[in-house]
Amino acid sequence: MKETQIIILAAGHGKRMGGSIPKALVTLEGTPMMQFVVNSAQAAIARKPIAVVGYAADMVKDVFKDSCRYALQEEQKGTGHAVMSAEGLIDDDVDTVVILYADQPFISTATIEKIVQCRKNRNVPLAIATAVIEDQNLFENQFYNFGRIIRDSENSISAIVEMKDADDEQKKVREVNPAYFCCEKKWLFDQLRTLKNDNAQGEYYLTDLVKIAFDKNLDICSVQIGEKEALGANTPEQLKVLESFLVK
Repeated sequence: MKETQIIILAAGHGKRMGGSIPKALVTLEGTPMMQFVVNSAQAAIARKPIAVVGYAADMVKDVFKDSCRYALQEEQKGTGHAVMSAEGLIDDDVDTVVILYADQPFISTATIEKIVQCRKNRNVPLAIATAVIEDQNLFENQFYNFGRIIRDSENSISAIVEMKDADDEQKKVREVNPAYFCCEKKWLFDQLRTLKNDNAQGEYYLTDLVKIAFDKNLDICSVQIGEKEALGANTPEQLKVLESFLVK
């Protein structure tokens, strides 16, 4: 996959973890969460991933050294803004961009390959991974704050609604967005430049790309993954859940 570039969003502080280190460096069984993501990225794509860093950027660079290239997000203005920060580092021969998160360590090489092939085989601008959360405890304690996948009458994805912006019915939706996106490069950055931040958080959401694609009658390819691959950690309690999955 020489024409593919992976971006890992790793700019977060992780205040809810209770420490002062970047969230990307919070350890899972002694290994920084981002290391798991880097390992899967390197196995899927020969090209070095681009890590978007922000808070304590030098700490992240010191740990991962030359295993990544680094883009700096000086202000945290949302996921869309973070991806824009990496635009200048993407090589000219790249036509496909995959976006992953440093705090979601269980993304597999196989899933990365599947969403890339889904986009390329169907020749669509956007492919995403989704997960249907059947376990009630996981839904309430791990995934409740994830964006909800909204589908139309033909079961096509029509929008991703962030939990902060969701109404009561949308909050009940069990299909969630783990934030794994695969986009055609030019389309991605053209659309990111049009994003608005008129939402509850005042941020530029990467997930708004889905609504843009829907409004333009573009197909969106989706790959369903299991609950484990979708897991992330924002609190010490959630990190313990991830640790329990390491022994399963």
